[in-house]
Amino acid sequence: MKQTLFSTVLDNGIVLLGEALPSLESVAIAFHTPAGGIHDGPNRCGLATLCGEMMIRGAGNRNGRAIVEDLEGSGVQWSQAVSTSHASFSGAMVARQLSDALPIYADILRCPLLEEDQLENARQIVLQNLAGTDDDPSHRTMLALRKIHYPSPWGMPSEGLTAEVAGLGIEDVRAFVKNHVRPQNTIIAIAGRIDWDDFVANIQRLFGDWDATGQDTVTTGLRGEHLRHVFHESQQTHIALAWSAPPYKSDDSYECTAALAVLGGGSSSRLFSEVRERRGLCYSVSAGYQTQRDFAAALCYAGTTAARAQETLDVMCAEINRLPGTIEADELERVKARAKSGLVMQQESSAARAGAIARQWYHLGKVRTLAEELDRYDTLTVGSIESWLAHNKPGPLSVVFLGREPLEVPIAFSA
Repeated sequence: MKQTLFSTVLDNGIVLLGEALPSLESVAIAFHTPAGGIHDGPNRCGLATLCGEMMIRGAGNRNGRAIVEDLEGSGVQWSQAVSTSHASFSGAMVARQLSDALPIYADILRCPLLEEDQLENARQIVLQNLAGTDDDPSHRTMLALRKIHYPSPWGMPSEGLTAEVAGLGIEDVRAFVKNHVRPQNTIIAIAGRIDWDDFVANIQRLFGDWDATGQDTVTTGLRGEHLRHVFHESQQTHIALAWSAPPYKSDDSYECTAALAVLGGGSSSRLFSEVRERRGLCYSVSAGYQTQRDFAAALCYAGTTAARAQETLDVMCAEINRLPGTIEADELERVKARAKSGLVMQQESSAARAGAIARQWYHLGKVRTLAEELDRYDTLTVGSIESWLAHNKPGPLSVVFLGREPLEVPIAFSA
């Protein structure tokens, strides 16, 4: 499949990325500015998320209602989110509406109003989302796992901590936006039916004189303890495991993600077959991969009853331990077929492609073509995965239990 990819960097450090998808009538654009949760600072967890909410409550000559009405009046399906590394503002629309949407996004990024009378409403939105998280024990379990496994501040929840969000003031918000919503290292990615030269000219006009002020340095601290029991009054127990893995920018990440897919990536995986289907130990079990730019983790999760929790953990650990030296060709072929199918189907969505090329640039400093990605999967063999596993056996584990009682981790996986 022939691809047309574009990239350029403005003088102030903004990276522009594009992919032409002429078969589509839509276009999607994603603005990723380096104002993510890692910049919250001590005792201010959730500041980035609060700032993201504040930025769409008024910008330029529009109040929050006018921003929403103008975007939706132009047919834009818009979204806003804050991750560990970035604050993101995205939109998908019919291609001819792009010229109407771009000035609105420019105002959001460059001149948000950040009015004090909007702070409490924005805070309540963040706090309500946090309250929803508290009602989701599986999500709470994975948040606790991230916190102990990743070094500070990479493991802190970007959505925030209730007590710390409650103490944030308008000056915290204004200082954060000034320091971290900035052109340097901002990525603007577009995909769909595009005129690249016209797009670059529009972005240059709207963002070219944006000064590169502020800073986005991060001081990486220590990680947490390897084992945590979170008491939760319930008949259920939630189990989460993690161990270190190569980041996406490493060539070894393909071997790692393939091995994890064999272990727990879907209903044909080993964890699903052995723990859930054959033994009936749990109602949910999976394994997956999560990457930051410089480090990554293999993650496993299971939700089960308190009575069967220890056996569930024991069998999960046994399957993890059994993985090296036992991968079969048919397992790998299923993994490769799923991965390649996902890559090809991604080409049918302008929003998916805009997000994908932005993520690739952040992690790699370049965008891989679809052919390069498919070729890399084609080169995966049982031998290459087994060779990697032989030198990178899973463990030691970071482990979180959420439930009434703590569990015992098999000695082979202890830190």
